[in-house]
Amino acid sequence: MVWIIDKYLEFETPVLNSLAHMAYVRNFVHDPISARITLFLMVMGSVAIINELNMTRKMARATHETSEELNKGFIDESLKLHRLIVSDEYHSKEFLDEKSGIVVEEFEDREKFFAKPVHVAHLYVECQCIRTIESQALLEKPLLFHLEFSPEEYENEKRPEFGTRLRVLRKRLYHLFKDSHLFEDLVNDKENFAIGNNVRIFNSQHELLPVSTDDIQLCFLKIETGDKITCEFVLGK
Repeated sequence: MVWIIDKYLEFETPVLNSLAHMAYVRNFVHDPISARITLFLMVMGSVAIINELNMTRKMARATHETSEELNKGFIDESLKLHRLIVSDEYHSKEFLDEKSGIVVEEFEDREKFFAKPVHVAHLYVECQCIRTIESQALLEKPLLFHLEFSPEEYENEKRPEFGTRLRVLRKRLYHLFKDSHLFEDLVNDKENFAIGNNVRIFNSQHELLPVSTDDIQLCFLKIETGDKITCEFVLGK
């Protein structure tokens, strides 16, 4: 024990001497007790910073792995069964404590929390009008909408932390176009212009998001906040 103390004092003495010559710090090391408290706080603070940086690195890696997994996947029905959506281990749970009558919330592990994609808050959507699929664009300059999604649009979702569904985006684009003068000028068969196949949405990787994925939330469709995506209004002949 004495040997350990001697070794520590051998380390402590030169460190305290160095601190006594540092700006700002020297004001707190005017006596031995104050000096040792200052050194202890500096050591513990350094350990906390290193630990925080290491934790941030791990969480960033978990987020990056999820993003890569989603970006490499295919846009199809299987996304409805994605493990982050259906597995309870990736979500907090609430249960009633029968003894106290208090609702207790049990949170998921930190790693699983950071592995979840972040909900989409806003998007830029460039819209073009076409008569039929693969036909020439009708507008010389595409329409550009900036859409923001409020909590009211996803608060009733089973997993509200994932934000808005594709259906909400498709419906908003449909009504923005239908309420414009272009709809009156360009659409001949107004009664058959529908939200579904007449509004074709593409994600930031230019992949078509079919109507079959309308129940999937945007963050699982390779779309992130601030992305610029595209849309085609198919007007028919």
